[in-house]
Amino acid sequence: MLGVSVEYTTRDGEKFGGYLTKPVGSGPFPGILLITAIFGIDDEMMELADAWANDGFIVSVPDIFWRQVSGPTADMDVARGRMNDFDPDQGMKDIEDLLDDLRNRSECVGKAGVLGFCFGGRYVHLSAARLGVDAGASFHGAAIGMHLDETDKITCPMSHHFGADDPVVPMDEVNVIKEAYAKIPNTDIGIYPGVGHNFSMPYKPGYDENAAKSSRAAALKIFQTM
Repeated sequence: MLGVSVEYTTRDGEKFGGYLTKPVGSGPFPGILLITAIFGIDDEMMELADAWANDGFIVSVPDIFWRQVSGPTADMDVARGRMNDFDPDQGMKDIEDLLDDLRNRSECVGKAGVLGFCFGGRYVHLSAARLGVDAGASFHGAAIGMHLDETDKITCPMSHHFGADDPVVPMDEVNVIKEAYAKIPNTDIGIYPGVGHNFSMPYKPGYDENAAKSSRAAALKIFQTM
């Protein structure tokens, strides 16, 4: 893979950084916009992004918290603080700009999906509902249940995956998400018994190898439809 630091420009001319990784070769490739967990673009997220590039995608990983506290952090107070300070409306404008950036890169075929971990799950759902993305997938995505009134606007293939013992996304919420998505074609909702939060992230205590492999395989099938 070819991974590099990149600079993005918003519609208002503001600049911020991120990470871009792609397969070897000129492509073009389908794109994935990866919205990170609250810890930002750390080594774990870059390795996960590289793995998706190895599967044939150009992967754009923005420093999504650049307006709050930029950069990766292992400090939970900092991570939670910038999550709480994040403005969803402004965030969606930034994501729209980021999707335009990705689709217009010469290495991209012009199609792009959104992938989210934890915090990013909400923005996978909203991007599918509002921004016409070509596919979406999330792992232990938080706060999706806040926007289920927009589910009927989703037309692209979707794949969401949850641990049955996740206190961040309890089963009451998962069941409502599953019900809301039941009418949306090409949707996969995975639920993993005995598994908690962060099951897809190998550096975290909640990592579960079996759930991680199964959920990723399902998400890969969704992105391969692009």
